[in-house]
Amino acid sequence: MTAGPLVEWDPPRTATALLVCLPHAGSGAFQFRPWQEMLGPDIALLAVQLPGRENRWREEPATGMAEVLDELAPRLSARLDLPYYVFGHSMGGLIGYELARRLGRQQGSWPRGFVVSACRAPDDQGEPSGTERLTDEQLVAELVADGVVPTAVGANSRLAAAVTRPLRGDSAICDTYTPPRTDPLLPCPLGAWRGQDDKGVTDGHIRKWGEWSTCPSTVRTFPGNHFYHLDAPRQVTAALRTFVTDLLPTRN
Repeated sequence: MTAGPLVEWDPPRTATALLVCLPHAGSGAFQFRPWQEMLGPDIALLAVQLPGRENRWREEPATGMAEVLDELAPRLSARLDLPYYVFGHSMGGLIGYELARRLGRQQGSWPRGFVVSACRAPDDQGEPSGTERLTDEQLVAELVADGVVPTAVGANSRLAAAVTRPLRGDSAICDTYTPPRTDPLLPCPLGAWRGQDDKGVTDGHIRKWGEWSTCPSTVRTFPGNHFYHLDAPRQVTAALRTFVTDLLPTRN
């Protein structure tokens, strides 16, 4: 296992594609650890680990999008020896979109495909969260009620304490985010996915992502709520495997 902002677990030497996965607010890279085996030998998984959680828990959480991109972009750029794809869940979808655009604008390294999951489009993020006015207990309770944090977290005081600090930083990232106005859209196919019982990200919300790519976009709904990707990882990784392999260059 590698450490730092990019984490991987026994990447297959036969991989022909790289899948970059970004987690939801308050969480870390280790939720993606079982996915490497499920994805198979043709896809190497690289998970993003933001500061302030899991193996980076001693670090201060980031509080702005530019801060996140300044750390991730050069690290990821050094790893793009394979065609790469991006999967971002909830807040991870927003960061993944901006990360792909920065790599594309600055270095011409555009992803071959982008999957955004359980996330509203950049211009549809809603009102600021106001988390700075809440106590830790109120913050966790509100996020659980909104479906942004799993119920199990709110029911476990140790888990709740572990996520509160990064959650405040992540909330600041989302609250201060400004959607792009003139920068280029993604020049790659886009998949917009959601859980059918996710009340915070509806079918209408997810369809708006079609406006943020110059290529065709597809919408897909999975059984489950905001965290459907954690409840049915084999179904999600099978869909990701299909998405990636369908877009790989054909071999002569």
